[in-house]
Amino acid sequence: MATAAGKSFLATWLSSGSAVAANDENMEGMGQTGAETATAAPYRPQFFNPQQFSNVEILTEMIIPEDDQPGAKSARVADYIDFLVFSAADFEPELQKAWTEGLALLYRLSKQQFDGTFAGISDAQRQALMTAMSLPETDPHAEHEGFAFFRLLKDTTVEAFYSSRIGLIDVLEYKGLTYLKSFPGCTHLEHQA
Repeated sequence: MATAAGKSFLATWLSSGSAVAANDENMEGMGQTGAETATAAPYRPQFFNPQQFSNVEILTEMIIPEDDQPGAKSARVADYIDFLVFSAADFEPELQKAWTEGLALLYRLSKQQFDGTFAGISDAQRQALMTAMSLPETDPHAEHEGFAFFRLLKDTTVEAFYSSRIGLIDVLEYKGLTYLKSFPGCTHLEHQA
């Protein structure tokens, strides 16, 4: 059963997105209107402390950066992750432990390798640290004590981004709940017979 706090968070989080998408005539069937795109109040973390939350914001933006498309920051992925981890106390307390220990490991590695906090080191140093943590993903013989946390971070970031209005509608251009008179099939040239 959803809590009042959960309903409130999701209503705010899901409505974040471009006014263009919200005003799209195809969105009417999804119960979305342009009024829902009003700027939301700043999110206050419920689980992470300010330093941890700042690190989650930086990490998620590293996974899905802003480029010609919106990234994790625009989709408020860190807000989603904080709420998810906060809510996990009731259904998966190990998730809270995994995030707390992962962020503590990140802090320790930043101090050991670069003599600074993760938020305080340079972008290049952060990139080097995350590249080392992710190495087992591409090299089956590699090991890193932070790989489990990297996978958790990456998986949760991708889930949050593509579950958000920005990821689903603005980036993927999901039209949902629309009637197609005919199915056009795959439009990639290499798949045409």
